[in-house]
This record gives sequence, C-alpha cells and structure tokens, in this order.
Amino acid sequence: MKKAGNPATDPASPTASEASAGEGKETSTVKRVLLLLQCLVDHPGESAQALAQRLNLPRSSVHRLLATLRDNEYAGHEAGGTFGPGLEIYRMAAKLGGHMPYRRLAEPYLQALSAEFHETSLLTLLERRQLKMFHAASGSPDDPMRYNIGLNVLEPLVWGATARVILAHLSPQEIDSAIAAGGPSPVQGLAPDAREIGEALARIRHDGYAVTHSHRTPNTVGVGAPFFDADGAVVGSLGFLIPSFRWEQSDADRVITALREAAGALSARLGYRSAGSRPPGAN
Repeated sequence: MKKAGNPATDPASPTASEASAGEGKETSTVKRVLLLLQCLVDHPGESAQALAQRLNLPRSSVHRLLATLRDNEYAGHEAGGTFGPGLEIYRMAAKLGGHMPYRRLAEPYLQALSAEFHETSLLTLLERRQLKMFHAASGSPDDPMRYNIGLNVLEPLVWGATARVILAHLSPQEIDSAIAAGGPSPVQGLAPDAREIGEALARIRHDGYAVTHSHRTPNTVGVGAPFFDADGAVVGSLGFLIPSFRWEQSDADRVITALREAAGALSARLGYRSAGSRPPGAN
C-alpha cells in the first residue's frame, strides 16, 4: 500500500502556500469572468481593447476569457470585431425575467425606511396590461397610528403619489387611457382632471418624486419615487404614507432624499444604470 506523501518531505506534494496560491488564482479568474460578463451585458458592442481598459486587464487575458465565453455561448462576436452577450445569456434572462422577486428585493429598503422615519413604507408595482397598480408589500413601524395596507388589490394609476410616479413614466397613450379609466378620487370623489394630472406628471418627471395630500386616505400625505428595470422601463415605486400633522413637522427634504436613494438602489439591483455609470474594475 502506497503511503501518502508528507508535504514537508515529499517534493511532489503541494505545500499549503502553493495550494493557497492556486485557490487564489482560481478565485481571481472567476472574478474576472464575472466582471467581463457584466461588461458584455452593460456595454455591448465594445472591442476587446475597450473591455480590457474597462477591467484594467491585459488584452491577451481578455481575449482568452472571451474565447472561453464564446465557446459556451455566453459571449457573441459581433460585426466590426466587437463583443456582446451570447445566446445563453439571453436564454437565462428570458427564463428569469418573468419571475423577478420584487418583494424580496424591496424588503430591506422598506424595513430600513420604516425604521429610520417610523412611518409606513410601501412597495407599489405596475400592472401594465390593465394600466393599474397594486401595493405588493409594506414596512410597518412600531407605532399605533400605522396604516393597514390592502395588498395585491388593483387600483387606478391617477390617485396617490406611489401611483402617479409610475404613471409619469408611461407612454402618452397609456397616460390618456389611465386617466380615462381612473374613476373618482377615493376621498373627495373628484373626477380625474387631465390638465391637473398632466402638470403633476411633468413635475414628477422633472423632480423624480411625488407628494400628494389625502388622495387615497384622509389626512394623509403620500410620497413616492419610481424604480426602473434594466431596459429603463418603470416597474413600480417605493413610497411612504404619513399622517398630515407629522408630515408638517418632518424634515421633508430628508424623507424625500432617502426615498429617492432607496428607489435608485433598487433600480440598480434590477440592472438599471444611469448615463455615465461604469462597472467596477478588476483587481
């Protein structure tokens, strides 16, 4: 029976430092592959040289990684010597795209917002086929005045901050249809005013958020900020419901800033990237 080699005396046996170095090299290669995949998705149509510059890697290394990805259809070689996502990337995206776990992704932001401001936070999602929205999740503070939110109930897009920030980013035809089907406001019974709504939506697109007063719930201020998917399409919004008397005493700018930052972070998790953003470089 052959005895196992002793790393201290057997030159054929790898030392602990050699094994560690091998593992480190393997980890580094995996990281480079993942960052390259991210670049192919976020910046399709770039040359190997441009990708190498983004990742701060030698062009020869990027060529080797691209060859491996192409062999497995994770990268595609496009016209003009540029590269983009391969068919396997599109297949996986199509399979997962219809099952995006919005509630799970939004939950940490809802809890953090409610914990910081002690107000009820909301995740609102668009149902585009019906041009309606529904509250999908909420974060509740430890407060006797917290709101009981009806979840998964389709409602019009014309009333409330969390709805209007979604409506503001639909097409003009969709906006007109949503207004026509909006129905009276839940609190005051007012019919939708197309001019007022149009002006409000223009402000939302400019400011990036909405504030409404007693649209759906009496004596309540709604605050909302939209979030977007990787294609730049609006998916839904994050928002607050705040009693009017507390809103008047609050630091409104701080509330709005935190809400917009949370919505922006959620957009980033969904793959949305604003102009000028860059992926992290490889070390």
